[in-house]
Amino acid sequence: MRLRLPRRRPVRVVALTTAVALAAGAAGWLVATRVKSPADAAADREPPPASLITVPVEKRILTSTVTTRGSVTYGKEQPITLTGTVAAGNGEAGPQLVTKTATAGRTLREGDVLLEVNGRPVFVLKGPVPMYRTLVRGAEGDDVHQLRAALGRLVPARWVAATGPLDENALRAVDDFYTAHGYAAAAPTAEQRAQLRLLERAAADAKEAGGQALADARADLAEFRRTYGISVPSGEILFLPQLPIQLTTVTAKAGTAPTGPVGTVADPGLVVNATVSAEDAELLKPGMTATLHGSTGGTLTAKVTGLGAEYATETAEEGEEPAAPGIPLQLKPDDAKAAAAFAGQSVQVRITVGDTGGEVLAVPVAAIFTAADGQSRVTVQTGTGQTRDVPVEPGLTADGNVEVRVRDGAELAEGDRVVVSGS
Repeated sequence: MRLRLPRRRPVRVVALTTAVALAAGAAGWLVATRVKSPADAAADREPPPASLITVPVEKRILTSTVTTRGSVTYGKEQPITLTGTVAAGNGEAGPQLVTKTATAGRTLREGDVLLEVNGRPVFVLKGPVPMYRTLVRGAEGDDVHQLRAALGRLVPARWVAATGPLDENALRAVDDFYTAHGYAAAAPTAEQRAQLRLLERAAADAKEAGGQALADARADLAEFRRTYGISVPSGEILFLPQLPIQLTTVTAKAGTAPTGPVGTVADPGLVVNATVSAEDAELLKPGMTATLHGSTGGTLTAKVTGLGAEYATETAEEGEEPAAPGIPLQLKPDDAKAAAAFAGQSVQVRITVGDTGGEVLAVPVAAIFTAADGQSRVTVQTGTGQTRDVPVEPGLTADGNVEVRVRDGAELAEGDRVVVSGS
């Protein structure tokens, strides 16, 4: 019997082995192409060759603004203090006591009675100079002018001019004003009336003697009469720089002496308190218009009303957040009613301090450089990649851009690309 041996198996083994070897080789080559040495990896991370960074020249309107943040709140409270005593009344001098107190929360207007002391009124009138003396016939000064101006507003029928001494017409207006409010103007005291009678009798008795004795007696009488009559006691007028104003607190109680502050007042309108840097403060002045942007939306216009230390808000108490550093700035919203919606909010304040008045060539501030000759220039990249320096005169700066005017006949146009970085 003859056996039959398989002859094709060795050929298959060789083919399979060859295929496996080729696959392993290809995989090794592929892995090798992906694996990099640390040096190769570092070389791949090197920055690309330096190139110029350019931006186009624009033609636009530039508006320069001062921007800060502020808080919308009611005006700062100020203490009010009586500066003298009221008339004695019936010729009897006595202790000064509050007999009718005021009510906190009311709005004080010019001519209102703040409170009563010994049954006498304390009127509030408008004026920055405090009442510091009793005003009598013939008195002159700033306090007299304030009183005359107030009488001109409150008693128009008397036609009291705002300047001049306290004359007879002004005193009649005082009498009318007191009467209209249910009070009697301060008349001469019993002592003054007695002194007048004494001087009148002396002048009469000197008639027989005549000569210098009579002249002296008449001179004394004339001098006394020069200030005799209605007066305005210092404690019956309270001048306030601003009216109307809100009476926020009252500390003077009935039956107590009106010494020290008798209450506090505050501007009834909302104001915006903010701070600005010293550089920005130099650009601002009262009357400038500002735009307020509320934190919850909405805008409002306001006017700058003051700048400086006198507009600083209250010093922070222990544990409170201190005020932001800088120069205090105060603004007043144009629409008091609309401003009520912003009360207590922190708002963005933008104040326009200048503009170009029309479209001008503008480039980023970074594009301006000072050459060795001390003149300003910008570098323009041409379409072929070349650069040229253009002398310019910088103008208004706003929001990172600056107005440029070309000098020395050089050329610069909208759309030219100026270099802001790179080399």
